[in-house]
Amino acid sequence: MTSPARASPVIVIVGRPNVGKSTLFNRLLGTRKAVVAPTRGTTRDRVYGETEWRGVPVTLIDTGGCELASANGLTRAVQLQIGRALEEADAVLLVCDGREGLVPADELVMERLRATGKPVVLAVNKLDHRLVVPPDFFALGLAQPIPVSAMHGRGTGELLDRLVTQVARPSAGPASRPPTAAVAIVGRPNVGKSSLLNALLREERVIVHEAPGTTRDAVDTLLALGEESVRLVDTAGLKQRRKVKEPVEFFAMSRTLHAIDRCDVALVVLDATQGVTREDRRIVARVCETGRGLVLLVNKWDLVKGGDPRRLPEAIRKALPFAAWAPVLAVSAKTGFHVPRCVTAMRDVVRRMRQGIAEADCLAICQRAWAARPPPRFRGRVVRLRQARWVPGCPVRVELVVHPEGRLPLPYQRYLLHTLQAQPRLAGVPLRLVVR
Repeated sequence: MTSPARASPVIVIVGRPNVGKSTLFNRLLGTRKAVVAPTRGTTRDRVYGETEWRGVPVTLIDTGGCELASANGLTRAVQLQIGRALEEADAVLLVCDGREGLVPADELVMERLRATGKPVVLAVNKLDHRLVVPPDFFALGLAQPIPVSAMHGRGTGELLDRLVTQVARPSAGPASRPPTAAVAIVGRPNVGKSSLLNALLREERVIVHEAPGTTRDAVDTLLALGEESVRLVDTAGLKQRRKVKEPVEFFAMSRTLHAIDRCDVALVVLDATQGVTREDRRIVARVCETGRGLVLLVNKWDLVKGGDPRRLPEAIRKALPFAAWAPVLAVSAKTGFHVPRCVTAMRDVVRRMRQGIAEADCLAICQRAWAARPPPRFRGRVVRLRQARWVPGCPVRVELVVHPEGRLPLPYQRYLLHTLQAQPRLAGVPLRLVVR
């Protein structure tokens, strides 16, 4: 299981901290994908984005600030991510701050880029009032630096023209197939979401650190599964809004909620050493409300002494009765315990959501439940089930046609819903009951 090769040319955006790399990245994509804040070191992981200019598809990579003097482990991890992005890139976009002018840190970054042997395009950012490159930037030895204002979008057209020219390929080869599903990895801070993503990919794709809140952007990665691929989205940890104090945390949580809304299946990661907390219940409830497929992963199982994985599903379902229909797996991202089963579980949920069950089978399940426990009469008349139909979507709906026309009591609807969700072939599939 590896990340598939990209058919479109790859351009990595680098520069020292706080020169506007993420702002320019969002401007070139036309969407707010990367978290932007005036705080130094906001971006840490590699953030990928797809765009197209004059018919040429391009993959952009936003990176953290390039610092040659790595003081702590987190900073060193950021520099390692930049190095891996440079290895993958076909060209490099160097971003400098036009307000501050050329500084020694820019020259050190340029020396590192020259060692890669890859074409470099210089964008002088923050020229909001006058698009003229300060003359000191010509000392970097790059021809025709491009003045831009990422905040206002000025000069980005000329920049894209230059980038597309640098990465033009005679034959781009066959287009890669789009991913068959999107899977979001969500959970509280420090439950091991990023470690799980790295374990699934078998590479250090995202930064893992003991400090809470290491991941800030929603990091998309393609996971190749034979001829298919799945888009994995690592997200920032979710917590109560009253505990969010920094703007960066607010935007990170916003990206996480958006990732849940656009995914097909959510892998909710729980901490085996802490059990199911109130925050975990809120997160699982959010996934259920959005109607996304659900798999519960109890991580850090290697730290549980004498634990029996076979008893875990029953214990988790007692703690989360509203999500008793979701598969439960004990995993350890550190040791790799049951990590391959995560892939099988999420693929099974996607398949069940899309294939569903035949109308005859759906009707038979409901009829058996109807016969075992008939509904109360409606205005003195016996309520009969005429039709039960599976309607795919997010969430999946089961439409019932009853006679005489009238509403079934809500307790009886919950009874039918629990009967459907108890079917093993519907494990992990969210259902809504609609009575017509």
